[in-house]
Amino acid sequence: MKSGGSAASSVEAPPKGGARVTTLELFFDLAFVFNFTQLARVLSRDMTLRGVGQVLLIFWLLWWMYGGYAWLTNHLPPHRRHHRILLLLGMASFLVIGLATPNAFDGDGVAFGIGYLLIVTVHAALFAFGGPGAARNMLRIAPFHTVGALLIICAGLLDGWVVYALWASAVGLEVIAPVLTGVSGFELKPGHFVERHGLLMIIALGDSFLALGIGTDGGQAGPSVVTTAVLIFVIPAGLWWVYFDESEKAWRAELALERQDAVQRSRLALAAFFYAHVPMLIGLILIAAAVKKTIVHPYEPLATAPSIALAGGVALYLGGIAWFHGILKIGPQRFHFTAALLAVLAVPVGHTGSAVAEVVLLGVLIGAALLSDHRWTKKMAHLYH
Repeated sequence: MKSGGSAASSVEAPPKGGARVTTLELFFDLAFVFNFTQLARVLSRDMTLRGVGQVLLIFWLLWWMYGGYAWLTNHLPPHRRHHRILLLLGMASFLVIGLATPNAFDGDGVAFGIGYLLIVTVHAALFAFGGPGAARNMLRIAPFHTVGALLIICAGLLDGWVVYALWASAVGLEVIAPVLTGVSGFELKPGHFVERHGLLMIIALGDSFLALGIGTDGGQAGPSVVTTAVLIFVIPAGLWWVYFDESEKAWRAELALERQDAVQRSRLALAAFFYAHVPMLIGLILIAAAVKKTIVHPYEPLATAPSIALAGGVALYLGGIAWFHGILKIGPQRFHFTAALLAVLAVPVGHTGSAVAEVVLLGVLIGAALLSDHRWTKKMAHLYH
């Protein structure tokens, strides 16, 4: 089996020692996920191709800089007072961006761009405290961040198609930055890195859960609403289990990174914890946006857009999990990709049947993915005992 070489990690003891995530980093992640709530609001308000495009452009810039801060605190934990003050300033900048997000393409683009410029400036300033090597690495990357922020500010002063062109250019700069500068030179600590992203996923999954309460809009909790809420809750709960598998996958992921040399470890971390997490996080945004529509009239046919968002969100998440598994060789892939494709079939079920029917079908698919994970783990444990 292709992934069997690293599957031994499922029966090994978890790695020992190493830096762990601080409470300030967790606090930072809460501020960051506020932006996810705002993106779900944007999509819920405008479930068109324009709305999806806006969400994707904003998401990429936010996710890129979150990744930058994750690498930063992995290299330079915020133990000193001036590090903490700067990190709190970075949080405040994410708050500014979050407040500007709903109208980033309609009047608040300058505020968004200024917030983004503050974020990249604080990021560069903190890396300057990380020693000569870290400072040199940041000097290679910082110009891409700064020019991207300036492009967003310029977009906020203009109208029409050029606004989207400038946003796309800013995103393009961030995409090509690691290709041109590389990711070598960063001493990555696997334990901290895996834990940090795991905590982020918990918070992001919680945002989908909170969407249940927001979707009811303070209405009475009658039997139909309660039943539907419990059924919908199965989706984020099941997706949590698929990702974490009671911490088993965290151990495997940490070991997969530890086994690599410094250069390959950084490349593997970028692929698994940045790129492979993109479909998972976008999937959660789609689910959160759709849940607000789903819970309102659960036993009626679901409109096309929220039906696609709900099924598409689950499909993206499961596809991202399969990609994540494949990069680190820590879990099954084939069934998760299959389940992602089958999730698309839930769209006509919800659109022609009812919202609840779509939710139940998606819940069954996620349950099957969990069963696949469990069988894979048992098989690997049997092979390596």
